[in-house]
Amino acid sequence: MNQPQKIAYLGPAATYSHEAALKQFGPDAEYLPTRSIPDVFYATGRREVDFGIVPVENALEGSVTFTLDMFARPDPEIAELTISAELYLPIITNLLVGPEGPKTLSEIELVYTHPQPLGQSRVWLQQNLPHVEFQETSSTVRAAELALNNPKSAAISNRLTAELYGLQILAPAIQDADFNQTRFLVIGYPPYEHRPNHTGEETTAVMLSIKDRVGALHAITSIFVKYGLNMNRIESRPSKQKAWDYFFFIDFNGLPSQSNVAAALEELNDETTWVKVLGSWLREK
Repeated sequence: MNQPQKIAYLGPAATYSHEAALKQFGPDAEYLPTRSIPDVFYATGRREVDFGIVPVENALEGSVTFTLDMFARPDPEIAELTISAELYLPIITNLLVGPEGPKTLSEIELVYTHPQPLGQSRVWLQQNLPHVEFQETSSTVRAAELALNNPKSAAISNRLTAELYGLQILAPAIQDADFNQTRFLVIGYPPYEHRPNHTGEETTAVMLSIKDRVGALHAITSIFVKYGLNMNRIESRPSKQKAWDYFFFIDFNGLPSQSNVAAALEELNDETTWVKVLGSWLREK
């Protein structure tokens, strides 16, 4: 009998990272909540789990810098980890109450919330709960725990939190932007077997350091144009190894096994201080 896959994610249970992990790997996997994004990388790098799943970008808030910085760390424990899949998770926030909590919006005196969903639901809250006090918490799960013990309060969190902690959804989908979603990456060592009938755009991610000279970044982007490679994303992060030194992260369409991609990677080696392929996968359409 095959052992269930072990998956590390940013905990505690019922976070959006947990929800994303369940979406990708299903209910039969064994899940390990961690305290931080670096802990996901190290648990995966030490082979304590089969895969890790980490957030990398939000449609409203932008990049998750902790994740990008971990790819750049010169740490042998995680240096060989690669990206093998991605998924997008719609960020849907709900107003939750405990079984003995308020039955109507007018009965709510206090709302517990993490700062991020508070900001993403501010218009709805101003329109529907204009006189309610807000208390910030360390996580959406902590907000739910506090609401369970205060019958005059509510919490802002996702549906999974309501299911796991026994809360009720008083007002569903209170987020101000219906298009908000977070992109997650699957990291690990072994090749990831894509789900049956799973299709998407072939995508590769690289991390590189450019030479300190005029026109260096233009030379890099020109290589992608030369070989007909569409860049989906480019972002810089401080290297944290010396002042004013930056790494660049680039996602583009194609696979290293394709001749034009292989040629582009060879030229990138010549034009940069170094370049590293972080992985290839099928991008969700």
